[in-house]
Amino acid sequence: MSGQVGLAEAYDMVYSAASRMMWVQEDRVWRLDSPGGRWPEERRAAWRELEAALCASEGPEPQAGEPSDPARHLISRRAAGPVDRPITFAEAVVEWEARMAADPGPYEPRTGPYPDDYLVPGRAVVMHESQMMTLTGPLGDLAYRLAPGRPAVKIAGNTAELSRLVHAAADELREAMGANTPTPHPVGAVSVAPVSHRPSDVDDMRTRYEALSRTAWRASENMPTLKYMRESGDASVKPATTKAAQDVQDLLAGRSGVFWRERHELIDPSVHVTSGVNWPGGQPVPDLIASEAEDFERSAALGRKPRAPHPAEVRIFREKGNPDHVAISAVRAGILAEILDEYAARIHPGAKSGIVHFSAYGLTHFISEGIGRELRETYGF
Repeated sequence: MSGQVGLAEAYDMVYSAASRMMWVQEDRVWRLDSPGGRWPEERRAAWRELEAALCASEGPEPQAGEPSDPARHLISRRAAGPVDRPITFAEAVVEWEARMAADPGPYEPRTGPYPDDYLVPGRAVVMHESQMMTLTGPLGDLAYRLAPGRPAVKIAGNTAELSRLVHAAADELREAMGANTPTPHPVGAVSVAPVSHRPSDVDDMRTRYEALSRTAWRASENMPTLKYMRESGDASVKPATTKAAQDVQDLLAGRSGVFWRERHELIDPSVHVTSGVNWPGGQPVPDLIASEAEDFERSAALGRKPRAPHPAEVRIFREKGNPDHVAISAVRAGILAEILDEYAARIHPGAKSGIVHFSAYGLTHFISEGIGRELRETYGF
């Protein structure tokens, strides 16, 4: 690391680079509760040590009356219960997973008027599959925006209409569930901290920086090269992880100042969707965040919105002549509505966040591979 960089900045750069390396691996093969994914135990142990070092910078527990920190907390709602306090990323995941585990589902078997599985009013929401595609569209961008280690960003551009439409879509889900609507837009409904807690806001920063650097070096030097992966057929490490590990090594050795990479170098997270680029004519073109409003406007123009099930409506099967509609439980619909509100809050003009903390790892996994994967499986081929 260059001597021209201050200690706090150096700490945050290593934190971002190391967090990104762990995040792009996608699966948590280093953890003790994982089968291991053909990783040698030495590498798994090094990554567990790095995860512990990153988690040590999480910051204090949320306190009553404290504003929500976009780098560590949801900013669309507060914690449930009598105490007004922020809800952490980890708490949100625990809550959502508990609701999903207790979900009775949208169907119940009945014998009349003829034997079948029937949609239960109050437990089910039905929509056109194109509407489901629209509603799940923002999840990819939200997961990338919450990637652990993501540098500070402030939303620019004309995203107010998209933010409004996304929240309106969340309310349509609630309406189909029988909940009271409209609800307040999340922006302004929650007190948000103007300055985020930095990873480097720790006691004894010099000692902690040296410890983080050592663990990041051990974890990143333990990775196979792309050449070895090609020749050996080793697919246990994502190519992006190997590249990110090299960034960590180069940063710590002073060979480079690169500590974060978007999915494509043209992406500016203040104005662009972060989950990827389009390739019209073979050229990369990032999508403006504001342009995502078109999908919501199209659904509204077609009059497509979630609804409660009709009386005696049976299980929706494509092979039964209902290829264009999907049904999900009201529990899942409610969680999706809350996630959409979080997106509406985070892409509103002027919304900002400091360096996203590593505790967002579980949240991004839940959004993309938990409920996100489940909802995506309801449509398409």
